[in-house]
Amino acid sequence: MTPPKTVIVANPKGGCGKSTIAINIACGYASMGRDVVLIDHDVQQSSFDWVKARPKKCAPIKVLKPSAEIPIDHCAIHDMPAAVKVGDITALMQGNYRLVIPILPSPTDIKAGARFLMSLEKSGHHINKDLITLIANRVNARASYYRVLQAFLKNAGYPLAATIRDTQNYVRSADAGLSIFDLPASRVGTDLTQFGELMKWLERF
Repeated sequence: MTPPKTVIVANPKGGCGKSTIAINIACGYASMGRDVVLIDHDVQQSSFDWVKARPKKCAPIKVLKPSAEIPIDHCAIHDMPAAVKVGDITALMQGNYRLVIPILPSPTDIKAGARFLMSLEKSGHHINKDLITLIANRVNARASYYRVLQAFLKNAGYPLAATIRDTQNYVRSADAGLSIFDLPASRVGTDLTQFGELMKWLERF
């Protein structure tokens, strides 16, 4: 039996959607009937705020502090903070882990993403590129800089698990303690398809 996963959502660049991605990964696993905990490493405690607003009728998601003991047989989703140190990330890259790196289509975000990947590779930690994925996040396919992001992702040397569009569905659901997995499929069908590609990548081996 495959042991539960550790999923690390990280990028030192703030504002790239790490908490939103982490919340929806947690709910994606919960929708599969998996036991899951969300570990909030951010001083802003966005995940704690989100779970406080979560309706009781929804699949339960437990949010823990980094110092808490993770229950056995639970998938652990780590929501890492902005300006996180590479050593904090590589310390979690043990066993059955996946590292998810969301990158926005902007010059600043692409440069920050490139520096982060270089820092990982120079860290001295064994990097298994099959276990690390990039995500094109908050994408407007008609925007000119999306093509620049596509070129960067194509040449970065890491898998691209998903391209996630820029939509208020994520913002509105998070504000209510929900995820796209808690909303009617008729409203978020495109988003479920796009995010589902990330969930498939997380589960592919």
